[in-house]
Amino acid sequence: MDAPLIRLMSLFDILPSHVCVLLCLGEDWSIKSCNTAFTQLVQRLGHTSRPEGLSLRELLSRYALTELPPGHGDGQLEFLLESSPWRMAWQDTEAGLRCVVLRDGRERADMEAVENFSQELYAIMDSMHDGLWVIDGQGITLHVNKALKRIAGIEPEEMIGKSVSVPLTEGKFSAAVTLEALEQKKIVTRFDDYPNGSRCLNTSTPIFDARGQVWRVVACIRDMSELEFMQRDLADAERRHYLHDDGDELYHDSENRLIATSAMMRRCMSELERAARAPSGILIQGETGTGKTYAASWIHQRSSRSRGPFIAVNCAAIPPSLIESELFGYDRGAFTGANRTGRKGYFELAHTGTLLLDEIGELPLNMQAKILHVLDGQAFRKIGSEKEVRVDVRVIAATNRSLAQLVSEGSFRADLYYRLRVLCIRMPPLREHPQDIVPLMMFFLGKACSRYSVSKSFSPKVIECFCRHAWPGNVRELRAAVEFAATMTEGNLITLRDLPSWLMEDAGMEGQHDEGTFTAPHTDSDSSHGEASAPAGSFRDAVADLERSLISRALAETGSTYKAAARLGISQSTVVRKAQQLGITVQERRGTDQKKAGSPKTAGSL
Repeated sequence: MDAPLIRLMSLFDILPSHVCVLLCLGEDWSIKSCNTAFTQLVQRLGHTSRPEGLSLRELLSRYALTELPPGHGDGQLEFLLESSPWRMAWQDTEAGLRCVVLRDGRERADMEAVENFSQELYAIMDSMHDGLWVIDGQGITLHVNKALKRIAGIEPEEMIGKSVSVPLTEGKFSAAVTLEALEQKKIVTRFDDYPNGSRCLNTSTPIFDARGQVWRVVACIRDMSELEFMQRDLADAERRHYLHDDGDELYHDSENRLIATSAMMRRCMSELERAARAPSGILIQGETGTGKTYAASWIHQRSSRSRGPFIAVNCAAIPPSLIESELFGYDRGAFTGANRTGRKGYFELAHTGTLLLDEIGELPLNMQAKILHVLDGQAFRKIGSEKEVRVDVRVIAATNRSLAQLVSEGSFRADLYYRLRVLCIRMPPLREHPQDIVPLMMFFLGKACSRYSVSKSFSPKVIECFCRHAWPGNVRELRAAVEFAATMTEGNLITLRDLPSWLMEDAGMEGQHDEGTFTAPHTDSDSSHGEASAPAGSFRDAVADLERSLISRALAETGSTYKAAARLGISQSTVVRKAQQLGITVQERRGTDQKKAGSPKTAGSL
């Protein structure tokens, strides 16, 4: 064979194995020369000798059952060989040689499938929210997905084909975590800072070949600020779902800060509505911190006197020697140190409006008599004055003590008590309507965030801790705890470690940790940079655990779904449904509420 022809065929050996090239002569297509791919094909067909000198016409007639056209000229042909579709094309040259090319269609289909899979894989990686950075065993960047542009401001096209150390020296990130994983041949997790201010968690994982060498390193890069926002949004969505799970809507008055989601507080709100429309005086009873002052203000805003003043006086905070002058005022020169022009008392200042006498049980008996006189529509005289003053005032009294007991002890006038209790409203303690704890937490947190210009949210464990606490100080104590957490928490997520120790101890959660905080598994490479974190648990699981605990305890202590529903402030059907969903066994005690099943009572009395 001529040397130029040999060199030409050697060039064809660089073609893929499914492409055969050969030169033929004459009518029987005698093979003069071919590339290695055709030699391997002939050997697979059963010929041990080289194909030079064989007839291509005879080979195809025997193994492909196809006939080649006689004569000269160009052409194409398709046939089956080795159960595979082949395509053949030929062209005659001026030198009298016929150049033939055979191509295995199956191999082409496989290559197209590989190419399609490769495109699909890259499309999937580019659609991921987290950043991906892939390098080979020499540290050369093979792929950077589009998320890196959003997270770190890195253009993927500028990184592909370069060593990962190049962008490191250019200051595009602070640590080459992928190179560490390549060198150490193990998973490496590091926090990485980017020039645009993003702080990301980079987890680089090496992939090994059959010889145990690092073939690829895949880095997953997660924007921690985005993760924090996602956690907060998810927690807010879960809380909204939790609050409205029973079909109850949240009622609150942003001005007077009254929250009512439980059946007990809804009934209390209904009584406050009726009291606001009535013209008579009102007695509001309840433990300290239950919201008596806010309830009185709420009544005033919805009464016919809403355009008049609302004056709130804490009788326990006024010294006994000054109570009369504070309530009814004094004339000029009434006593040493008095204002030269005199002074109006609270009754006169509240003219045409509402006067709240908070802690009325602390009033001395002589002042009780004078207040009763005014409540009966009589005029009064200021200290040091002979002129009578008449006022149009609606009096709302509030106390955290039992006035009936004070009457029996002789420290409160019975006639004043009977005069005040015409309309009597009881503000229930928070432990009797725990369904309102979470809405109150959200409300007070929103107020605190607005006041301090911050953005905070509660972890599920914190919500569970608040719901377990007895809250002897009621809403006032709850508000103080929320404001403390909002003020003292450094991050945006309030966790158990941000709560005071006494709160966790009272809730029986000392030593516990948050399930929803981000804690990544520790690796050997993390020893000098601290532990990374990964999410464990979910808000929905925490809510389910809390519901299971509350319902189980209520059923165990009451022995009845009706009593449990009354204690929890929800319907009996909701207790049954929740028990079935949460896998709680319901066993009614004989002789309890089965006799009263037709008329279940709601918890508490207002």
